Amino acid sequence: MSIKRMLASAALILPIAVTFIPSQADAQARWPVRRPVPVRVIRRPSPVRVYTPTPAQARRRILVPGRWVQTNRGRRWIPARYVYRR
Repeated sequence: MSIKRMLASAALILPIAVTFIPSQADAQARWPVRRPVPVRVIRRPSPVRVYTPTPAQARRRILVPGRWVQTNRGRRWIPARYVYRR
């Protein structure tokens, strides 16, 4: 490739390449894009009343399922457990 041809192609490409470089005026003219923030629904578990244990014949074993609990550090998993009721 001759030098004349390289200079001619550079002369043609350079003005087009300069138009794609963003300037500070472009950055100020654009509006900030507001993206929707996903809403996290935190359901509080219903309180479970635990009764004092009665004799083994009279006890009923109820399963309290595991659940997520919101704490100051984030969400924490509480495993399932059994509650003995009358």
